Amino acid sequence: MLFTAFDIEEAITKAKDFYKCDEKNLKIQTIKNPYRRFWGLINKPGEFNIEYIEPKQKKEIKKKEDGKVQILSGKIQVTDPSPEGKYALIIADDPNIEVYINGKMTTGIAIVTEKDRIDLKAKSIAPSTEIKVDISSDKLKATLTVEKKAGRKYFVKDTKSENSIYIRSEYEEIPAPNVTVEQCISELIKANVKMKFINIQAIYDLVNSPSGGSSVVAEGIAPVHGINSKIKYLFHNSNYHNPAFETNEKVDLLNHTIIPTVNIGEVLAIKTMPAMPGTDGESVTGEIIKAHQGKDLPLKAGSGTVLLENNTKIVAIASGRPILRNGIVSVVPVLTIPHDVDVKTGNVYFDGDIVIKGNIMNNMRVESKGNIIIYGNVNHANITANYNIEVYGNIIGSTVRAGISVINYLGILPKMEQIHAILKELYDKFSAAKPAKYSQISNQLIQIINSRSEKLKKHIDDIKNLSAILADEDVKKVSLILNKIQTLLLHINTDLINNIDQIHTVEEDVNNFITEMENIYDKQANIIFHYSQNSLIQANGNILVKGQGCYQTRLIARNAIVFQQPSSLVRGGILIAGKNIKMGIVGSPSGIATYCKVLDKNGKISAVHYYDNTTLNINNNLKKVEHGFTSPDYIENIMQGSQIDEKIQT
Repeated sequence: MLFTAFDIEEAITKAKDFYKCDEKNLKIQTIKNPYRRFWGLINKPGEFNIEYIEPKQKKEIKKKEDGKVQILSGKIQVTDPSPEGKYALIIADDPNIEVYINGKMTTGIAIVTEKDRIDLKAKSIAPSTEIKVDISSDKLKATLTVEKKAGRKYFVKDTKSENSIYIRSEYEEIPAPNVTVEQCISELIKANVKMKFINIQAIYDLVNSPSGGSSVVAEGIAPVHGINSKIKYLFHNSNYHNPAFETNEKVDLLNHTIIPTVNIGEVLAIKTMPAMPGTDGESVTGEIIKAHQGKDLPLKAGSGTVLLENNTKIVAIASGRPILRNGIVSVVPVLTIPHDVDVKTGNVYFDGDIVIKGNIMNNMRVESKGNIIIYGNVNHANITANYNIEVYGNIIGSTVRAGISVINYLGILPKMEQIHAILKELYDKFSAAKPAKYSQISNQLIQIINSRSEKLKKHIDDIKNLSAILADEDVKKVSLILNKIQTLLLHINTDLINNIDQIHTVEEDVNNFITEMENIYDKQANIIFHYSQNSLIQANGNILVKGQGCYQTRLIARNAIVFQQPSSLVRGGILIAGKNIKMGIVGSPSGIATYCKVLDKNGKISAVHYYDNTTLNINNNLKKVEHGFTSPDYIENIMQGSQIDEKIQT
């Protein structure tokens, strides 16, 4: 547009007013310059072309901003990001705050926007106080427990404005409600605790404890049990070491063991206190608790004794050895033979204890229903005692047995139990069947018999092999039963039905034999000796070898066989024990065969040294020594053995 003006400034001013803009937005072009003459007397305006130029708009650079999220006063606030920014995140992993986004519960990481409806719900745990009553097993005490649990009121913790936040909780504790003494008493009464036994002060103390706890708040009356009468025995019930050996007195070496003896008129036992009665008690629930009344333990006088002074004393009326068995005090006569037992004395049979201060010579027999002590040797003789046998000399070519035959217990009894199981199985299957099915059952039983016959025959053969080392009276009992079993096997296959009663009869005979043996073997009997050769020695208890050892001897003990000295020898022979064998040197350099067996699966065989050709058998697990060796656990063996020695000797 053309503007006329006397100078360019005037033209710009006119253009600024016209365009309503700044000078910087104008484009100025001079078309005709202004004219001035004669010192300004003549002026002509110039022409200027001035155009409006649209200002260039600058591109706005927007800053990238991430979304923000904040918790303020328990409320969540979200700011969305710029187009290129990151969205805000919340992390909901607090179990005490439930987070709902648009009505849906959310856990873990979630993206949130301004449009989302986000609700935060804090949980709360109510406080509680629980009253429990526990009555002891003997019903003499009632324990009251007040268990206080404070509650919690959770709220959402505020956060700063961040791109991501964890939703965290804090809480205010709500005190547990208090209980009253009356409430506690009510719970006790509900548990049948009687009011007269309730300790109010104990309840009061418990109720006022800020944290609760437990307290015994009721106690019944305990019964006072009676006391049994007491008896004092005034004698030794077993042999004991001669105390004179602990002094400087001159003592015969053969008198190292004293056998207790008493004379007529000696007091053997006194009742020192009568029985005392008891007093009943009462439980916290009012039940009567019966007291044990004191028992009057009577003095029992056996043979050789008498009761005197209103049955409060036992006095000897015979001279001999005092014994206490099953609560009965008796005086057993002691037979002392100061010389050898030979053809001049004849065989010796005695109901009490026997002490032989000499030897027992060839082919002689000595039997006792008590104990036997032999200070000399036993040469090709037969010695039997119901209780213990001790030999201070040597045992050569003899049979020595303490207690009932241990072969029966260790060998015969298990076989008889297996035979009994087979016979009982046959009889039970047949007797359970109805007569109409006898023929069917008969065929089944015959099949069972055929499958078991080999086992039965083997058991019978095993028993016969063991019979060679049984006493004569035991051989008769065992042979009688074996004959019945063999006769039964001959006829049972051809006529089973008519032999069923016979099966039952034989089964009962075997069972009676087993029961008799089990009852007999309750009494333990031990054998103690120093050296034996070519002999059979069996004890219904333990065997203790205190001296040189044994040669080609069969030793059989129900419990343990122990060689006391580490240098003792076991050369050849058979050793069988129920639980334990402890030896010194086993076998010989020449390889003499020696067999050692322990029946118990947890038993043990130990020795200082083993030579070749020694067989070790624990519960039928065999090991044969082919390269002699010295036991590495020698010290352990000796320590264990010493404990066994003490048990045997006592």
